Amino acid sequence: MKILAPEQVRGLDGRAMAELGLPAAVLMENAGRAIADAIVRRVGAANGRHIAVLAGVGNNGGDGFVAARVLQDRGFKTEVFLAGEIDKMSPEAALHFHAMKKLGVDVRVVKEPPRGPELQNLRRSLGRSAAIVDALAGIGLDGELREPVRTLAAQLDGRYRALVVAADIPSGLSARDGRVQGVAVVAQLCVTMAVAKPGLFLGDGPKYWQELEIAEIGVPAAWIAATEPSGQTLDAALARQLLPARDEHGYKGKFGHLFVLAGSPGKGGAALLSGGAALRSGVGLCTLGTSGEIRGRLEASIPDLMVEAVRGGASEIKRIEKLLHKKSAIAAGPGLGTSAAEVDLIQRVLAMTDVPVVLDADALQILAGKREMATPAAGRLVLTPHPGEMAVLMGKTVDAVEADRLGSARQLAAELQAVVVLKGARTLVVAPDGQWALCAEANAALAKGGTGDVLTGLIGGLLAQGLPLFAAARLGVALHSLAGQRLRAQAGLRAGLASELLDCLPAAIAALES
Repeated sequence: MKILAPEQVRGLDGRAMAELGLPAAVLMENAGRAIADAIVRRVGAANGRHIAVLAGVGNNGGDGFVAARVLQDRGFKTEVFLAGEIDKMSPEAALHFHAMKKLGVDVRVVKEPPRGPELQNLRRSLGRSAAIVDALAGIGLDGELREPVRTLAAQLDGRYRALVVAADIPSGLSARDGRVQGVAVVAQLCVTMAVAKPGLFLGDGPKYWQELEIAEIGVPAAWIAATEPSGQTLDAALARQLLPARDEHGYKGKFGHLFVLAGSPGKGGAALLSGGAALRSGVGLCTLGTSGEIRGRLEASIPDLMVEAVRGGASEIKRIEKLLHKKSAIAAGPGLGTSAAEVDLIQRVLAMTDVPVVLDADALQILAGKREMATPAAGRLVLTPHPGEMAVLMGKTVDAVEADRLGSARQLAAELQAVVVLKGARTLVVAPDGQWALCAEANAALAKGGTGDVLTGLIGGLLAQGLPLFAAARLGVALHSLAGQRLRAQAGLRAGLASELLDCLPAAIAALES
């Protein structure tokens, strides 16, 4: 799913008005009708049931006026609570306001924060409603909600049984970054106009809506498709586009050779999960470099992996060079350890190669203590930190990272000229030039040790097959999410294991290929 910034959306609206001759009032009409249609599809026949519309005096309120008029015409009993003064409306909103009133819609003008009987009247109306439309603020919000909008928005906090529908974005959410501007409406459904906005997915945005519907309002689909995205969601459709073609006449050497540096005594499972995921990704060959103390056990665990003992130190230079020879990509870090030998090993790998490298776990801890190690690998690095590792890499607190995940990831990506995969409930993938994508679906089934090791191997395998860094990282996260959905279906939110996630990958990938 493509995501466009608020200014991009406003630019497309302006273009539709200028080039197609569609007045703003027509776009508003289409938006309001889309909201009304969405409500009717979900609540069914009118039968005189009550609908409440909370509207501001801006264009978002105009969408609400249209929805109120259309729903009134379809047999609902519609009541509008207008936050603000009528004479401060935009011309287009005023046009639809007066058309709505002529159809007999009840209007309550709220100029001050409602208190006492006025507040009770509002709450009674909301309590008896089949649906409530939030058309208070929209994507033009700049700063915290002001009164009386703030008090009206605060009523929609999930306390009512009605279907709460947000026009474009829940009021109080920043359309740019998902920050809550004082308070924000909690909606079951968000009908967003033309294209999704960043604030729906970033920051706290996903906590304030459950279902998203994109409404066509008159902006040509070709214009949206041709607009460079602010961001995108990582879903099956995008994964299918990114999945590399598989030559039916190919051979193992044609599909790359990944070198995985992982595992140490007590942490051999991390190496097996990374190596196993790499093999599932479609890579032709995978060699696992690990501690000599556990080499034999790992070699017996997955017969498809080649396993070599490796460690750092000056005496190992020739052996490291030999192991790195003709490798297509490197994945390093899961369960590796952080002793002086491993620090030396990671430093040499970054300096001695010119292939893509994905760093995770212990390799990130090593990098955090010596960030200049990344310099020789600039432009060919993928970093996959969880918030704690990200905080150490950036010298921030975890809370500071989580407060601005996109900003933090963009900063690190630019500083190290690396693609950053910031893991979490909605994993972010950010390129050095600021492009970003995110996993739109949270999945607690993946909140389990070892699932990150699977992701490292997946991304490494895709890099070895020749995908560019940003494409490999996005596809890896998407495949990880799709496999995670299958794990959740099989084992629920708690009982699934990372090794079972590994077993879910083939079906997830096969579904894309079909």
